[in-house]
Amino acid sequence: MPSVLGVLERRERVALARAEELRAELEGLQAAVAEADEAARRAVIAREETVAALGELADEAAVPGAPVGAPVVEPVVGVVGPRVEVPFWSEGLGIDALPPDCARIVALVERDAAGGGDGVRARAMREDLGWPASDAREQAARFRAKRLAERGWLTEGRPGLFRPRAA
Repeated sequence: MPSVLGVLERRERVALARAEELRAELEGLQAAVAEADEAARRAVIAREETVAALGELADEAAVPGAPVGAPVVEPVVGVVGPRVEVPFWSEGLGIDALPPDCARIVALVERDAAGGGDGVRARAMREDLGWPASDAREQAARFRAKRLAERGWLTEGRPGLFRPRAA
């Protein structure tokens, strides 16, 4: 039969070992907290310095004669129009999931194929969309058709000739 003192000594050793493990874990956690506090402090300083630098730039770029604090409107260069988000084709997804112009392009290509056509070119798409006759609008229609082909809604058999997606 084990002695009572032996059992108590064993319990004491186990408790002391557990306390030492927890102290080591606590030291690691305290170091991690100190590291996170330092990262937060650096982020606050960076934000404050950025705000100050942007304020200085805004003061330098202020339009002469404009009221102080008035926003400076700069023209956006190179922007043609809004970007059209086209989802990838998947089973069960109808053309109603497409933006209106893209849905009309897909419908036109499907009508052409149903009538036995060889495919639709960008000029016909532009005309069907009711866009004015210009190279820019034709390129916009071609770009949308290519995007539709990349996303699986159409195919481009020959360059610039769009047909419905193969079933």
